[in-house]
Amino acid sequence: MANDTSPDRSPAQGSAEASSLRVDLWLFGVMVALALVGVGVTQIEHRGGRLYWLFLVLVYAGISIVRAWQRHRGEGRPLWALIRAQALHWLGTLVAINVVLWFESVDVASRGAAADYSLLILALSCYLAGIHLYWAYLPLSAVLVVMALGLGYLDQLSLFAVVVPLGLLAVWMVARRGSGHNAGP
Repeated sequence: MANDTSPDRSPAQGSAEASSLRVDLWLFGVMVALALVGVGVTQIEHRGGRLYWLFLVLVYAGISIVRAWQRHRGEGRPLWALIRAQALHWLGTLVAINVVLWFESVDVASRGAAADYSLLILALSCYLAGIHLYWAYLPLSAVLVVMALGLGYLDQLSLFAVVVPLGLLAVWMVARRGSGHNAGP
């Protein structure tokens, strides 16, 4: 009789890991969608959507801190050091995006450039979070970079030529991964 579990991993742990991955995939979709909305708000809003971008960084930080706390509780490691590292990481992102949005407000940068720069800062922050905090932020950073590149190069085209396909791709990826985990034997 074959045993699918290793001595170090129980079936309950495997189920918990699958559930955690499912949550991470849904959060990935939500975070991509929120970034897409941020790009749209920046293009439409007269003041560049300053409050939205600041809200977005706080949402990303909140998700990151809560998921880190959930993953590491019960491991015996000090949680406050992890939370402090996360908070400082996202505070740096908040300051950098605030500077870009200030540049936009005093006409140093255009609204389109502010959206691109804010998206790139967010992508870099997610990349660094993926390396130092949790791997799940790496694919998110790649999607944000593709969005920024698309917006930078296709600035003359309609915003929807970039945003809609990327949004559909993100929804498709989340739905595909979610349906693969729900399939029974």
